[in-house]
Parts: sequence; structure tokens; C-alpha cells
Amino acid sequence: MTADLETAEFLTFAEEAQALELTPRRQMAQVFHEYGRLAIAEGGTTEAPAGAPEPAPDLAGAPTLTETLGRAAFDLRNAPETRARKLDRPYQGLTWGADEAAGPMPLHLPGDEIAQPADEEGPAPAPEAEAEPPLSARLTGRVAVGLIIVSGDKPSLRLSQQDQTLIVSEVQNGLSFLASQSPARDVTFVHDIRVATVTVPEVTSGTSYEDFEAPWRDAALQQLGLPAGTAGARRHARNLRTQLGTNWAYVAFFTKYQLRHFAYAARGGPKLVMHFGNDGWGSNQIDRVFAHETGHIFNAPDEYASSNCDCGGSWGVFGEPNANCAACAPGGGVDCIMKSNDWAMCNSTLLHLGYNGVPHPAMPAGTS
Repeated sequence: MTADLETAEFLTFAEEAQALELTPRRQMAQVFHEYGRLAIAEGGTTEAPAGAPEPAPDLAGAPTLTETLGRAAFDLRNAPETRARKLDRPYQGLTWGADEAAGPMPLHLPGDEIAQPADEEGPAPAPEAEAEPPLSARLTGRVAVGLIIVSGDKPSLRLSQQDQTLIVSEVQNGLSFLASQSPARDVTFVHDIRVATVTVPEVTSGTSYEDFEAPWRDAALQQLGLPAGTAGARRHARNLRTQLGTNWAYVAFFTKYQLRHFAYAARGGPKLVMHFGNDGWGSNQIDRVFAHETGHIFNAPDEYASSNCDCGGSWGVFGEPNANCAACAPGGGVDCIMKSNDWAMCNSTLLHLGYNGVPHPAMPAGTS
């Protein structure tokens, strides 16, 4: 078991991970994550695989930030205290539509389907960008994750080294869950981590997501040599897809700056945004919220009743209805990461995410 997942993950060199499926004792191995020259693979059993490679201790030359944080995050996930805390989560099984009186806020504000309406995503992409392949049509193959951790210059806005390690650990745990649910065992998240410190003042009042997000986000994007707004996030995702050789890509921002809401993503990407505090759910439960928001990046809808879901619609690459919507599914539906605070995957979300290896109707023309 790694953290609270039914997985047996181990750290190895990325180049060794490429050959894991070719060795008899690793026939069921799957590479969940790549952090530069390091990789995290899973042996297909909850027991530690016999003869597993030792954690890669020596890299030629200094490790990159991505490698350093990826390894520190893995170590944190495997710490006994982390496992104990994960196995005793507050609000386990609570619907994501929890009201504030119960402790945490709902994942999305009332009336916001995916939390960030399309007209608040910043400038529209240039016409040539619209003709490019989609960045996150389905959860298959290699997926670039551009993590941008944004600190402010005030103590209350700073994300310490410990905070950064916790963020990467939580993201890693959430994405390990999504990788482990792939029937074809073909999903690998390829990470790129950037840390920026900006000096813009915190916005404490506003009416839109952009009002709160734009000042610190655009300052961070400028540090990375990228355009402002969603266009900058989209360019970063496109660049990472090319540089890292992935099928898909998206960008995730973390900050302590005040947001209109603590976690949100626009359906289909290119970005999601989370506050380090994660509202009443807590920083130690970022993993499940991040997995849920990544579901939106890959076109999965909400399934909890207060999201105003219904059992119709056409979602994901297969155009499947939202059959596990709690408002109309028999018995309120089953546990699922898009419905509640559970490590659970329902058949509807498997289809919405577009995993390889799931039973599905004929795919629409032009999809792959």
C-alpha cells in the first residue's frame, strides 16, 4: 500500500522504468509518474515486488527541482504518519456538495457547472490555436502535468519548502489513483514543476474568478516567459506536450493568494487552480480534490446532486450520459471520485474520462 491507495509503488530511474514491462517479474508493472530522470512505477500488487530496484539515490549531476520535489513527495507519501492520516480522513465519503455547516465548502460554487464559466477563462485563444489538437481529450497514454506553485512576498502568502513538498505529494497521490484506474494500465503522468514568487498585492474582493486569479497568475506566467491569461497556460501546456513527448497536457496552479473559490477547473482544460488551504477539506486532502478537478480537465462532469447534474448529456470522447448523477441515478448512484470524497471509480466516470480498455460504443469519427 502506498499512502492509502491499494498500490505498490516504487521509485526507480526513468530509463529503467521504460523496460519494466519487458522483464518477466514486472509483466504487470505500470509507470505512474515521471519526474525528469526519476520514475514511480507500480508492480500490480499491494505487496512490495520481489527484487524491486532501490530508490534511485545517485543522479549524474545536481537534481532538478522537479526531480527533487518528486522524490521528496514520494518519501512523504510512504511515511507511516502520512499513511495513518490518510486512513483516518475527515469527511470520508462526504458528498462534494457538502454545505458549509458540515465543515468544508462544496467543491464548486452553486450554479457553476465546472466552477469556472467559459466567459471567465480570460482571452479567447488565437484562431490558429483553435485548430490545434485538443490538450486533454481523454485520459490515456502520457499526460504532461505543468505544476506552477505561486508564492507571494508576504509571510501569509509564502509557500515554504515543506508546503511545496506537501503539494507535490498530494498531487502525486491523486494522480496515482487515476493512473491505477486505467484498465489498460497505460496512463503515465509526466511532471514539470515550477516555483514562482510574485510581488503583486492580494485581491480580497471581486465578482469573478479572474478578479482574484489574474494578478498573481499573470505575474507568475511573466516570470516563465509566457503570455498572460488562459492563453499563457495553454501555451505552457502545448510546450510541455512537445518537450516531454506526451499525448496530453494541462497546467495546475497552487497558491495561498485568496481565490473566488478554493478549487476549480474549466472542462477540457487547459488549467486548474487550487488554494493550498483547500478550504475545510484541508491541505492533507488536496489529493482527492485534485483528482476530481483533473476529472474535469478530461471532460468528466460532476455527479453530486447539488451540482444540478442530470442523467443525460453527452460527456467525454464517447459522448456518454451522466448516469451516476446522484439526483436521478437509482439509489442515488454509487461512490465515485466525481461524486464524493472516496477513492472510488464508477463505470460512468471511466467512460467520461475515456480510458483505453473500457467497454464503449463506437467512437465518434476523428477521435483517437
